[in-house]
Amino acid sequence: MTESELQEWLFETSLQNELRLLGLVTALLELDNVTKDPSLENVKFDWPRLLFAASILARSGKRAHKEASLRIATGAMLLPTSEPVRDAAAVLFNKLSNQRSAALAEQRGRLRPSLESRLGIALRIEDQRSQLENSILLQSSGERLAVNEFQLKFWSAAVQDKAWLSASAPTASGKTFLVLKWLVDSLGAGKVRCAVYLAPTRALVSEIEASLKETLAQSDIDAEVTSLPSAQKYGALARDSKKCVLVFTQERLHLLANLMNDQLDVDLIVVDEAQKIGDPQRGVILQDAIERLLRASPHMRVAFVSPATQNPEILLDDAPEITPTCAIDSDVATVLQNIIVAQQVPAKPTKWALQFRYGEDCLPIGTLNLQSKPNTMRKRLAFIAASVGQRGGTLVYANGAADAEEIALLISQFTERTDVVDQELADLADLARKCVHKSYMLAPLVERGVAFHYGNMPSLIRLEIERLFRTGKLKFLVCTSTLIEGVNLSCRTIVVRGPKKGKNTPMEPQDFWNLAGRAGRWGNEFQGNIICIDASDERVWPSGVPQRTRYPIRRETDAALSKLDDLVAYISSRSTAEAPDTHRVKEFEQVSAYLTTTYMRERSLATAPWAKRKSDEDIRKLEDVLTQATATMSVNPEIGSRNPGVSLFGLERLLAYFRAYPGAPEDLLLAPSESDDAYDRFTEIMERLNENVLIVFLPTTLIPLHAIIVLEWMKGFSLPTMIRRRIEYLQRRGSPIDTAKVIRQTLELIEGTARFLAPRYFSAYVDVLNQHLREIGREDLIDNDLEIGVALEFGVTSITMRSLMELGMSRISAVALYEVIAMDGLDEEGCIEWIQERREQLDSIGLPAIVIREVRERVLAKVPLEED
Repeated sequence: MTESELQEWLFETSLQNELRLLGLVTALLELDNVTKDPSLENVKFDWPRLLFAASILARSGKRAHKEASLRIATGAMLLPTSEPVRDAAAVLFNKLSNQRSAALAEQRGRLRPSLESRLGIALRIEDQRSQLENSILLQSSGERLAVNEFQLKFWSAAVQDKAWLSASAPTASGKTFLVLKWLVDSLGAGKVRCAVYLAPTRALVSEIEASLKETLAQSDIDAEVTSLPSAQKYGALARDSKKCVLVFTQERLHLLANLMNDQLDVDLIVVDEAQKIGDPQRGVILQDAIERLLRASPHMRVAFVSPATQNPEILLDDAPEITPTCAIDSDVATVLQNIIVAQQVPAKPTKWALQFRYGEDCLPIGTLNLQSKPNTMRKRLAFIAASVGQRGGTLVYANGAADAEEIALLISQFTERTDVVDQELADLADLARKCVHKSYMLAPLVERGVAFHYGNMPSLIRLEIERLFRTGKLKFLVCTSTLIEGVNLSCRTIVVRGPKKGKNTPMEPQDFWNLAGRAGRWGNEFQGNIICIDASDERVWPSGVPQRTRYPIRRETDAALSKLDDLVAYISSRSTAEAPDTHRVKEFEQVSAYLTTTYMRERSLATAPWAKRKSDEDIRKLEDVLTQATATMSVNPEIGSRNPGVSLFGLERLLAYFRAYPGAPEDLLLAPSESDDAYDRFTEIMERLNENVLIVFLPTTLIPLHAIIVLEWMKGFSLPTMIRRRIEYLQRRGSPIDTAKVIRQTLELIEGTARFLAPRYFSAYVDVLNQHLREIGREDLIDNDLEIGVALEFGVTSITMRSLMELGMSRISAVALYEVIAMDGLDEEGCIEWIQERREQLDSIGLPAIVIREVRERVLAKVPLEED
């Protein structure tokens, strides 16, 4: 019998009963208020036999075999076993390149320190060899770092200076941790001066920025980290040859490229959550951002990172022909994720039968006992979460922000009330009341150890929620789909019922497993449980609880190009019709804009990175339609490059509108936000964009509301002010007031309109208008200092607020501090000086404690010690 045959026999035949039982009893360890199934009483295991078999399975390359070995090691460590058995489990962890689980066992008192001293010579040699083989050497410091199998593969490829890398591994495998270590090590070793880290969401940008700063501080490496696209800051860093990392979304990268006129010199770009290149609407913007940066820095290294994808190598297809590439594909588990299905016991609404899913089978664990009868779907989620996860570290998935708030409120009623609220929780509640709204539901909830979390929340509040959940002070967290956008938040238990992505779209299997990967994050937990409620109800789970699967990566451009005839027809009609086919906009608008701009810039598509994947006939067909469609186009194609995803055909119509405008050209200008007529101007501009470019400000009847939100955001209004003004408006109209709903809608309008749609389309509007003004000899009307995209992205117009944000402060803190600063023209040095002079008064001027902490960490920390 060969070794592979032995491994297959052990897994398929010899160990099946023990592995099933191990799954049941170890999963049960993490569950509260469960009466275990009678079949699990007095279960015993032959640990020497199991550990020996696990050591054989650990040498296999198959995920299932390694996961079985990991389950045995985890059971041996967590169940009531003898010290020699736990020592053997630790050796097995190391053999599985899982030293962090061995360290966690020691940290939690399951493993006595000084393991090596208790091992025999043979085991000690094998353990030391495993630890040495599964470690890497940091070039900047000489430190050795323990890594798992995936991390070792990634590091080996990265240090060989492969120009393009594409790495994929399961969610809980430490991808982000190692990539940040590699990035910082490359900075310290002098291999990288300027790097860009691209993240798909602002939530992940905030998290990566904070993690990078912490990693740099731990490594004692001097480098600047910023998430603000500032020409001034980038120019200063370049002039001083200072090492830096720019942490951006794809939209922010385009903003900086616009400000710098594409004069960027970048050594490395890391594209996190790289599977998002296939997202409708934003996938093209990501692809365009990478290509734009490569045109500016042709020798730049590229590293794609994605969670559990089927085909990470596809992202390397666009690399130049002579560029060395490497795909790192790992599917090895580092922690156990247990799927547990929950079904109500007939006629007993407070009793829920729990079953452990093993392969295709569901095995009984026990009965969960609820404290109340759940008569609504939200109550099912809340009551089950509150009962099963009382020890904390429990995450509940909600299908929207309103659901998240309601479920969190229900859970909070089951948490223990204390007379004294933890100070950090009290500080978070104070921040929510002062910097969002006095009636923001989050405040009283966090005082009870419960919170909700969604993408539209201010970043400072969201980051503080995540931090306090990690420390265990927040025991329950109710999240929306932000959690599957890459936010690195782990938990012990996830509770979910028919998860959706968006309002009505059932979650894809790969997204479900990306979410499930948050349960049992490597190094924090040995395992995680995913409780799936009403799993047998096809209305809730149309395709059942998904089996483990991996993302298929497919670029948005490739998806559109695969429907070539439809795409050609859309381009042809887009160039002539007054309005595009609304049924095809989502499918083809972004890609057609990208193709049109590429063709106008290069006068060919043959040199595009993706062209080598298409036949000559297909390229000719595209070029023929674009040649005809753009024959009379007069809008500058550079405007298309500056505004990715915005159609040049729509901008051509906008230019024609400007040329035919009968009034004074001054009437077309974008007024400063402080101007008395700014609201009227913003309203008119939104209407012009809807009529000429694309209908994006919806519904059109609410354009006045969109204009107000954009105007207030640009003025630097605080969230409490914006929400209060909205409530006062509704009161004047006699409309019923739902404060929680008004807060959510305001946050949604800020994110969706003021920070996404308005920057894209107002920037394009200004660019086309400036072309028109040059054509008619009115360059005097062009405001070269207007950075409308940056002003809208960050909601700042004053120099002082912008300087505070360039120092690293969040907008919420910058606004709070700016309210007590009289001067609006302070640069970074001026802001530091102002704060320095009043550092003793910070605690007495009414600022929230978390804002004061950020001021000290982000501003006062920049002051040299001798000046303190």
